[in-house]
Amino acid sequence: MLIVTHFRTSVTALEADAHQVRATQFITRPGTLPAITIPMLGGRWPDVDGVWSYLREAAEFFGISMPGPTEVTAALSGFAAKVVGETDPLLVAANLVVVEVEGASQIAVSGTAVQPLRSTTVRIAADESVPHAHRAGDPWWRRMAARTTSRGELDQRERWLTGRGYVDGLSDGEPLLGALVFETSGGVVGVENPEPTSVLDQLARCGVIAPIGRVSAPPTDAVRVWWVSPRYETYPVGELAGASFPVDVEAVPSFARWS
Repeated sequence: MLIVTHFRTSVTALEADAHQVRATQFITRPGTLPAITIPMLGGRWPDVDGVWSYLREAAEFFGISMPGPTEVTAALSGFAAKVVGETDPLLVAANLVVVEVEGASQIAVSGTAVQPLRSTTVRIAADESVPHAHRAGDPWWRRMAARTTSRGELDQRERWLTGRGYVDGLSDGEPLLGALVFETSGGVVGVENPEPTSVLDQLARCGVIAPIGRVSAPPTDAVRVWWVSPRYETYPVGELAGASFPVDVEAVPSFARWS
């Protein structure tokens, strides 16, 4: 089973469904299988229409037949039944991939249980020389490529940062991989690159965090900083672009809704 090898790091791996991806698909459609990762919290149902539309645009671009919204609902329902029955996790990152099985397209779903708050203090690099892998202003073909199983550019950036002791880095004032949330005297604000998906919007829609207003760059009056990973985990930030911030590993973010 190879369809979810690009999804990384979990607390508990949850069994994928029985769909198989034939080897010929990796030869004829390298990295073009439409895919999306979404957070699911308890009995709160995700925006199926939004998920379907997101996948449909990529499927149409790459000439792949897209199953209907009811099939997306059925696939998520089956996955949710497994999750509740087996582990009953608080938060799950569900991975949906459009696969072709015997000439027909189907939705394959797998996922990982997520620990939403992590106590490990992280560092964010300041190297602005590394460009974003994807931007909203990219040509359509690049935007659609960002919605597939191909994650090479993001993986490359993550490995480069990890090798230097960082979990993320800034480019044009925005994180390359995840999102930053700042607690300031005037309230909570977030900074992220929302292409191809917004981690903060996803978490707010499923009720894990409160809606957060956005700014274009890190504010100068932040008293505490949090990093939200692409895997929906929130970490305290001890260093951002060379500046140090106070960390209380026992503290819960003021925007959290999971506690």
